[in-house]
Amino acid sequence: MHGLGALLLVILLLPACSVHKFVAATHPNGKPEVIVYMKGKGEDAEKVMEKVYYPNGQMEYVGHFANGVEDGEWNYYYEDGTRKYTEHWENGLENGVQYDYAPDGQIQRELHYDHGKLVNEIDRSHMP
Repeated sequence: MHGLGALLLVILLLPACSVHKFVAATHPNGKPEVIVYMKGKGEDAEKVMEKVYYPNGQMEYVGHFANGVEDGEWNYYYEDGTRKYTEHWENGLENGVQYDYAPDGQIQRELHYDHGKLVNEIDRSHMP
């Protein structure tokens, strides 16, 4: 296939693997509360990302999924937009370093996970 035929094939294949956005819930003020991103169609559709918002429209958290479970980095925010938590997931288990942030943006605590098991906690709230 060359030229137009190859282009048409690419255009036809793109929708089959694209991600679709759905507003799953709204706040009483009409702003989105939960937005879900799905890949695939019908019963084969798989959630790949979720975004949740405060009533003021500011993002509360965003997280990714793989094979139906949490995977990758998840970020949580205070209502003013300052980062609140950062988590790392692998196949539905917390894995790696998670950070808890104070409202001023400073790291308060580090939680170190090894495939779902908390192995170390560092309290940074009293460190200079």
